[in-house]
Amino acid sequence: MPIHTYLKPWTGPAVRHIPKTGDPMDFSLCGRSLEHRWNREGEPTLYLASDKSVVLAEFSRHVEESRTKSLVAKLRDRTIHEYRLKLESTLDLTDAKVVKALSLDPQRSFLDKAICRSTASFIRTTTPAQAIFVPSMAFLDDLAKWCLVLFMEKVESDLGKVFLRVDDVGL
Repeated sequence: MPIHTYLKPWTGPAVRHIPKTGDPMDFSLCGRSLEHRWNREGEPTLYLASDKSVVLAEFSRHVEESRTKSLVAKLRDRTIHEYRLKLESTLDLTDAKVVKALSLDPQRSFLDKAICRSTASFIRTTTPAQAIFVPSMAFLDDLAKWCLVLFMEKVESDLGKVFLRVDDVGL
């Protein structure tokens, strides 16, 4: 089936962490890192998680993989925020049918950043999808623990319609 047949609207909660003094609605740094799995540098992309356990595990994974001891020493307290989102079009890459429709290998494709970036680029440029659900790298064996990769260029003019609510849910 064509990939467009798997596009679905979605409304629900997702979480992210930011420095304690940060503005939870400031997305100006999205897409600046060279480390992200689902976007190339300069593509405005916001990463959110299904729940606190995922956001904490993903943060820990990034600290272990990508941060020197001197950078770790400079880490500041972070606040976890829960957002209530409403998206008109999403694609769920935790769904085996979608993975198959994209000709991805569910055992290997998500481990390869080049494949992930190419897949996301294809979706963001050829479909109306505003976001994709992807497996958390920290919980590859549990697809209920997802990350939401939001293509900010597809929502930035309607932030108030997409981000319905934001709540501080802890440090």
